[in-house]
Amino acid sequence: MKYTNEERETVCVYDHVDNKWDVYTCVQKHLTKLNKIATPYWEEKDGESGRVTAGRWKLNSSQVRFAVERQFTDEQRAAMSERARKRFGS
Repeated sequence: MKYTNEERETVCVYDHVDNKWDVYTCVQKHLTKLNKIATPYWEEKDGESGRVTAGRWKLNSSQVRFAVERQFTDEQRAAMSERARKRFGS
């Protein structure tokens, strides 16, 4: 099945009792990343091409992370660059 842009989604459901995530996606970028982490227990394939269009994974609690988007000022970037230059010598 092919999904339109409006239909594409990634859904993550956490099971507190089992301490596991159930992740479903039909977003190609997420399919690629999740396949690098684990093997899906369910897949949906396009009938014509045989390409995987959706999947579901069971992931351990430690395999899912939430991160704060960091935005640095020009001064912070320059300071980080200088520290890296000193540390790695270039």
